[in-house]
Amino acid sequence: MDFKLNDEQQKAVLATDGPVLVIAGAGSGKTRVLTARVCHLIEIGVDPYNILAITFTNKAANEMKERIAKAIGSDTAVWTSTFHSMCAKILRFDIDKIGYSSDFTIYTEQESERVVKRVCETCLDADPKQKSEYLTHISRAKTLAMSPEEYYFAIHEAINEKEAQIIRQVYSLYEQELRRSNCLDFDDLLLKTVELFENCPEVLERYQRRFKYIHVDEFQDTNKLQYRIVKMLAKGSGNLFVVGDEDQSIYSWRGAEIRNILDFPKDFPGTQVFKLEQNYRSTTSILKVANSVIKHNAARNDKNLWCDKKDENSVEYYEAYNDREEAGQVARTIDYLCKQDASYKDIAVLVRANSLTRAFEEEFNLHGIPYKVFGGFRFFERKEIKDALAYVRLAINPSDNDCVLRVVNYPKRGVGNSTVEELKEVAAKNDMTFFSVLINPQLLSANSQKKLAPFTDIALKLIDAVKTMSPAELFKYMVGVSGLETALKASGDKEDENRLENIYELVNAVNEFEEDNPDSTVSDFMQSVSLVSDTDEMDDKNYVTIATIHAVKGLEFDNVFIVGCDEGIFPSQRSVMNGDIEEERRLMYVAITRARKRLYVFNAKQRYRFGKTESLNKSRFISEMRGVQPSVRFENSSYGGGWNAERRTTFGVNAQKNIVSSSYETKNKVALGGFAKQTQPSKPSGINFDLYVKDTIVEHSKFGRGIIISTSGEGEDKIAAIAFQGLGVKRFSLAIAAQHLKIVPAK
Repeated sequence: MDFKLNDEQQKAVLATDGPVLVIAGAGSGKTRVLTARVCHLIEIGVDPYNILAITFTNKAANEMKERIAKAIGSDTAVWTSTFHSMCAKILRFDIDKIGYSSDFTIYTEQESERVVKRVCETCLDADPKQKSEYLTHISRAKTLAMSPEEYYFAIHEAINEKEAQIIRQVYSLYEQELRRSNCLDFDDLLLKTVELFENCPEVLERYQRRFKYIHVDEFQDTNKLQYRIVKMLAKGSGNLFVVGDEDQSIYSWRGAEIRNILDFPKDFPGTQVFKLEQNYRSTTSILKVANSVIKHNAARNDKNLWCDKKDENSVEYYEAYNDREEAGQVARTIDYLCKQDASYKDIAVLVRANSLTRAFEEEFNLHGIPYKVFGGFRFFERKEIKDALAYVRLAINPSDNDCVLRVVNYPKRGVGNSTVEELKEVAAKNDMTFFSVLINPQLLSANSQKKLAPFTDIALKLIDAVKTMSPAELFKYMVGVSGLETALKASGDKEDENRLENIYELVNAVNEFEEDNPDSTVSDFMQSVSLVSDTDEMDDKNYVTIATIHAVKGLEFDNVFIVGCDEGIFPSQRSVMNGDIEEERRLMYVAITRARKRLYVFNAKQRYRFGKTESLNKSRFISEMRGVQPSVRFENSSYGGGWNAERRTTFGVNAQKNIVSSSYETKNKVALGGFAKQTQPSKPSGINFDLYVKDTIVEHSKFGRGIIISTSGEGEDKIAAIAFQGLGVKRFSLAIAAQHLKIVPAK
């Protein structure tokens, strides 16, 4: 098979024995190398059953499976999955050896937060409002494999003593609740796998015998637990192939340890190291900017990305007067690009933090630009979906207290707070799960027994159903027996109609999952839901992506806008204060290298922040960009877009001469507005229709200031589409509306 590998890629693929480190720069074809390496092993006689490939997202795992199947000509037994999916599968087989049941539930972050909140209510000094902070500490402790007591001693001198004691207590009670409910959180999937391997060497030896060739993608993003698992598995054969780029290590805040990749040759003596520096994604100008920024970092392997794509105009930098002008210029540039050769789906606007998206959302709405903000509510995070899933989770694992609390009175069936409190108290007093109390109703008062009986009946029906029904059959049954369908239909509320549609779509998702995985169980589907990531939900629909840089790691776009490049925003003020500039610089490097054809970098001299207007300096990273000077000087205007702009210079490349033109046209349908629907207008007198052309700024007596974005027709038949700030686009018959319009003279 021919993967069209360059010399360095070929060398890496053929290095089959011992530890191998592939330092793969952005866009250097690392996925191709990983796939080629696996296929090469199979070609030379290695049993696919003995090959393991670990990725960081489900999307990456599926892509690798497809590439291997396409290259080999059939599906193989290669185990390809994420760390968490791999550990979940290992634990399903053997977690009973460390005291858990194999039908354990995997908690999402939101579900873990609810447990922490409940725990806080039982702790005298704990504040439920700080549940996220407590959970961050718990996650950090688990990543470091520390018990509540060990973590307390690690932090009590660095923070307030009382706070450290509260964290220890919350962590301890949280663990007790998870254990009682037979539940694991995401960190437990890794931690319990380590615990299983350490306490049951025969289990570890089984996987060591199986996995004779281990591959790890995105190695720079591994945390200490993940690296520990890899080391344990690789100790058997010693054949460990890791691919990564320390310059793209941007997840330290969630435990990623950059030293894992930097120290790999020390940890594995005799490591063969290969550097992939030829880039197949971006242009020369984009790579020059990326290289010039990242070279200022000290913690890195020396490398210099290069490519064969010559270009003259692929990088531009703009300094706006304020954040509104920044957003307006981005919108007009997008309109220009789409008028040329781009599609909305080829464009991404990248921000350092979600708080910066509002201005761009407003401008995009004004321009009729379709967009989607990633980081908002995804499908499986919607309340009605979580409620439906809770019923199924309860059927699989009746010990899950969180599920009982979530749906015991949803839809409403007369179970009030006092009844729920009694349920909690009886369970705590008798050291029982909530469901155990429900099926032993004599422990409850007569009133509570009566109120809880209908829910208990529903739960028992679902528990019986899960034993005999397929995943799709169970979900269809659940929608009816739970009362969700009846309640949402009966409400008459439009929102409830939408919620029911979403639940039906969930059933459809189960159907599709079952079709793709004929032998799957309900637990398999629930596990796939628990492990879904944000980028897994990015589809190919035609819209502009607005996202944080972290959210688009591993993705690429023809046109990338990096906005908000101001000191204190990017790099963030916290990173400046904490001395974490190198990770911020890596974040900028990742943002730059998402671009295939064109890169636009923006900063604003002023922004409205924290209730006031602040003057800001451009990011230090802009100063590090090779030969950069502002391309445009914006003039402040009362309309947020900054209509007048004067060309200056670029990153040492020739800019597109008309990129800052204000001309654009909406891609959405526009509604008739103003007085356009009047009939039999009086014949206009003295109106020069030729003055109303594209880019003309006008003042409307009712709608205020706007700009003509397109016209059609001539003379009395002339129609103008005018964009008004905050109101969108309206169409007017000038023969009727001209009396309400005043042309604003150009400055």
